[in-house]
Formats: sequence, C-alpha cells, structure tokens
Amino acid sequence: MRGKTAITVVCAAGLFISPVAASDVSIKAWVIPEYHTLNSSSPFAPGAGQSDFGRNRTREEVELRAKAWDVNLVATAATTAMEGKEPEQTAILNELNYDFSVAGERFSLGKKIVNWDVGFGFRPLDLLQQENRRSIAATTLEGIPYLSWEKFSGDSAWMLIYVNPVQGRATVAKNDESVALKYYLRNAATDWHAVMRLSERHHIETGAAVSSVPLESMEVHGSLLYQQRFEQQYNSLTGSSGVHLNSSDPMQLNTRRHGVKALAGFTLTGEAGFSLLGEAWYDATSYSAADWRDVKQLVEQQAALLSQGAPVAAVNGNIAYSLRYFERPNLLKENLLLRLSHRREGENWEPALDILCTPVDAGLVATASLAYIGNHFRVDSGVRQYGGASGSAYRMLPEERIVYLALQGFW
Repeated sequence: MRGKTAITVVCAAGLFISPVAASDVSIKAWVIPEYHTLNSSSPFAPGAGQSDFGRNRTREEVELRAKAWDVNLVATAATTAMEGKEPEQTAILNELNYDFSVAGERFSLGKKIVNWDVGFGFRPLDLLQQENRRSIAATTLEGIPYLSWEKFSGDSAWMLIYVNPVQGRATVAKNDESVALKYYLRNAATDWHAVMRLSERHHIETGAAVSSVPLESMEVHGSLLYQQRFEQQYNSLTGSSGVHLNSSDPMQLNTRRHGVKALAGFTLTGEAGFSLLGEAWYDATSYSAADWRDVKQLVEQQAALLSQGAPVAAVNGNIAYSLRYFERPNLLKENLLLRLSHRREGENWEPALDILCTPVDAGLVATASLAYIGNHFRVDSGVRQYGGASGSAYRMLPEERIVYLALQGFW
C-alpha cells in the first residue's frame, strides 16, 4: 500500500492506537545520506546513466510500531531524493496482523514480515521473504499477506503458513502464493530449524538450520536448502557470434532444476569486547565466474560498436540491460565473509570492519563502520569499497565506493 492512500492509513492508525499505553507504541526516524562514487573504468559504466549506480542520495523515514489488544501494526512513510531524479514519497503499511485463538489453537492473519534462518551475511532459509543482508543501512521491509497456525509444546514449535492467498505465480517472486511448514526445537544450547515450502515457481523447497553455543565465547551456525526448481536471469545475447545489440530487452529468466543454498559460520566473543564472525556460503541461484566472463565479453563487444558508427543511445541502452546482473544479493555462487567488531559492555561506541571475498574470481568488498548508540538515538557511519582482481564481478561494479551516514532516533 503506497502513496496518499497509505499516508491516510498511517494517520488513521495513529488515531486508532492513541488510547494504547505508551509502552505499546514506538516511533523511529531515520536520515540516511549516501555518497556514491562511479567506477568509470567498469565495462558497464556506459550504461550506468540509465540506472541508480553512481548517484548520491538521501532517505528520510519515519516508522510507527503499535500493539493494541491482539493487533500489531508497523507503518512507514519515507522520502527518497536521488541525484538527477525527482524526489519520491512513499508510505507503506509494513505489518497489520491479528493474533487469536480458536479451540486452544493459535492463529494469525493479516500482513507480516516473515524472516527465518540464522545467518548474518546470507540466510538460505528465508523462503518467503528474502532480505539483502548486505545492504547499506537497511530499513524496515514490507510484509506479505498471510494466514498461519502455530502450536507450541515445551521447547518446540510448529508453524503452518499460507501466504499471498489466491495470487498463484506472481510477476515478483515475493508475491507468489505458497504454503510453508516450519518446525523449531530447542535442545539445551542448540536451536534446530526445519522448513518445507510448496509453490508454483519453485515446486518443493526444503531445508534445515542449526545454531549452537558450545562454549560461552563461541557460537556456530549453519543452514542448508534444496530447491526443486529455481530461476536465473541471463542476457540472451551472451555467446552470440554475430548479433550484439537488440532493440528490445534481451534479459530472460531461465528455469533450472535442483538448486542448493548452504551456509556455515561461527562467532567468537572475547572478554575485551571483541567479536569475530566468519561465514562461508554457496548460492546456486547466483552467477558463476564463467557467467561474468560471458557478460563482460558481451558489453565490451557492444562498446566496440561505437567505433563502427553504432548509435550511442543504442549501445549504452543495451549495456544498461546487463546491469541487472548486479541486482542479486550474491553476485557469485561462492562467498566468504569475515567481520571484526568491538563493543565493551557499558560503552556506546561500536567500530567494525568486514571483508567479503568471492574466491573464484578474487573479488573483494571491504566495509568499515562506526556506530554510536545512545539512549534514544543511534548514529552509524561508514565507507564501503568495491574491488579485487581485474575482471572480478565486484571490480566491474559501476560503483567503486559508498560513504554513508545513518542518523536514527527512537521513542
């Protein structure tokens, strides 16, 4: 729900929950300016002008959370201003759900953010609603319509959930109709998760995850997902020996069978406040190093047509189509992440450094950040640098650096 209608809903919700106790209402406000540096040496750079790459931007957002009786509400209103574009205003009803019991059984319906799994940089078991865990200063997701049944028994829980009723296979995967079953079990210091989902797009998806604390200073986690079917987006002009330009969109979805997503990780925490996290994951739905070589060769062939008199608009437009390769949370199948952070109990400052590496092509993403956490506000700042070996996916990204500041207040 967006635009003026959603703004009306947000305002009406505020009036509705006004009698609720203050402890059941909270407000957050963000201001997030970002400075983006264009990577002019990228073979994809000629098409960047038709995308959001390299554009400075700022985002202001206000979030309202409230709980009245058994009704939960989350609503946001935001303004996004981007260099070279008109500002955009959106208002979203992120969550509005009702929890109730019938004959001793617990049910819930409405609209809700549904996140599962245990990973930090990537979560294979987020079947219903995938979040880009590597985004800069992530804000609140928009939930999905659902009806669920839950049953709790000691240290275990079952959930059967039906999402996006009567939608069938939608244009966007997030809006697909599907049914999922989730089981959770706590056994001493170990949490177990098991999931299964049925949908028209993916058919059967099933997986499991575990998180355990074998020592006070150590946590280990992992997850594994199998997909009967999955989709990958490719430029149909790759591999062509003659035609390098197309008058229509050449990007197409190819359906593959038997995909796997897997993650393994650990967290070590020291008495001095240092925390080291390491993760390795594999995502079959992402691209291989060969896929990136193919699309790199294509855009270089397209750029070479300029010297033969090809129209600039046609060449740059075709290169811009291939920028969709960069839209996936994981640019390559194989990924390694190492993150070092520090926060001593009672202190407000939290510096962190994380390095993401794609070993098959020697790509690299380095992010240094510094957070200050107060009683009613938080300030995050940082810089993200893309690089690695020449020809690696992250080195070819049309951006080379992002500098950001995120100011957050909460009441």
